[in-house]
Amino acid sequence: MQEVIAINEFYNMLLKRRTIRAFRPDAIPDGIMNKIITAGKYAPSAMGQQNRHFTVIKDQALLNDIVKATEKAGGEFVPGHTPFYSAPAVIVLSAPASFKFNREDCACAIQNMMLAACSFGIGSCYICAVLPGLRDSSIMGRLKLPANYVPYGSVSFGYPAANASEAKARRTDDVTFLP
Repeated sequence: MQEVIAINEFYNMLLKRRTIRAFRPDAIPDGIMNKIITAGKYAPSAMGQQNRHFTVIKDQALLNDIVKATEKAGGEFVPGHTPFYSAPAVIVLSAPASFKFNREDCACAIQNMMLAACSFGIGSCYICAVLPGLRDSSIMGRLKLPANYVPYGSVSFGYPAANASEAKARRTDDVTFLP
């Protein structure tokens, strides 16, 4: 019976997790950050290759430089928009440029990390709008990536500055069951 309760608690957390776009400046304790990363490492990966690299950024100057590099590369943001939402930590997921399923592997790791963060009361926001900046040669050198790895996504993490809004109603016309 306890196992069913745990599953129900996890299922309820899945339904209530929300994207957070306003963070408090409080740092995330290293122990919790390590658990979030571990959850990402346990995500499925194509052929069990685990071809992902996790870069944790806490340096706001580097995050600002990523935004500038994105704008320089033609990336546009809504006026007044701060892509990382002033989060105290951002994790960039990278994978080998030549690996066929790199984007999928990174996305699976990101989802696991966002769910783990939620379980610790930490908010998250999946951010890909800054990919042109993350892939800028001057930024990639600062990310200290393994050879031939390129970024495929990033996530802002932090304690929410406010309560998240309620979930929007879900579509009812987007599932087909086949016999």
